[in-house]
Amino acid sequence: MIVDWTAPPLAGGLVAAAFFVAQRYKRLHEAERAASRVLAERLAGTERRQAIWVVAAAIAHDLKNPLHNVQLLLEEASDETDPARRSELLARLRDNTDRAAARLSDLARAGRAPDEVERFVDLSVVLEDLLARLASAARESGAQVVIDCPRGLLVRADPLALSSAVENVAANALDALRKVRGGRLSLSARQSGEMVQLTVEDDGPGIPPELRERLFTPFSSGGTGTGLGLTIARALARAGGGELVCVAAEPRYTVFRFTFPGRMGRLTVTANGERIAS
Repeated sequence: MIVDWTAPPLAGGLVAAAFFVAQRYKRLHEAERAASRVLAERLAGTERRQAIWVVAAAIAHDLKNPLHNVQLLLEEASDETDPARRSELLARLRDNTDRAAARLSDLARAGRAPDEVERFVDLSVVLEDLLARLASAARESGAQVVIDCPRGLLVRADPLALSSAVENVAANALDALRKVRGGRLSLSARQSGEMVQLTVEDDGPGIPPELRERLFTPFSSGGTGTGLGLTIARALARAGGGELVCVAAEPRYTVFRFTFPGRMGRLTVTANGERIAS
């Protein structure tokens, strides 16, 4: 009799309590989901703003080298009286402005698959073109630029990405060599198994110890630059299956080393002077 009288109210009470707890849990869960959505929206907004800023800074950095060359060439051309030399400077001016425009237009390729833009490129040809682009900056820093790369050393890469990555590292080295007039920048490449190693070495002042651990961290700069050059160079190398590391950072001996997928091949020159690696 006691059970008959107490069981139904107790069961009803338990059901009511369970229903109350379930409703409370549901409200808490909905509140947590709403808070998560608000937080996600805020984080997404922050990430979008940061991403836009990073992209803008990267573009500015990528344009810095050709625009700096334009400035130096304009200064040389304004003081040059020899017509032949002046024509040469103007041709180089056009080349650098074309490069700046190409950097912007080639941003459209960023989302394409690597196989669509990569091909085998003769590294010696890339370095020869780079040497011409660095000539003005080398004269300004009083540095000697030496390239040691065998003909027919092929690298599988996007030509623009390869050139930009190496130029970023070389430009950093020339900037450091301004502090030691008469320095030397050396770029040497060798085949190592199925990879190609490209070493960029300078005898400048080295890298301060406080910067060595964050060399490839975005916006880490010991000067007035953006601090993106090495970050971009490593990202470009890795995007093509390669790598960029700092081997040494001592005074008079600073070494960066690229590795790229590559092989030895041959270079064919067509009738119109175009160079094709195969």
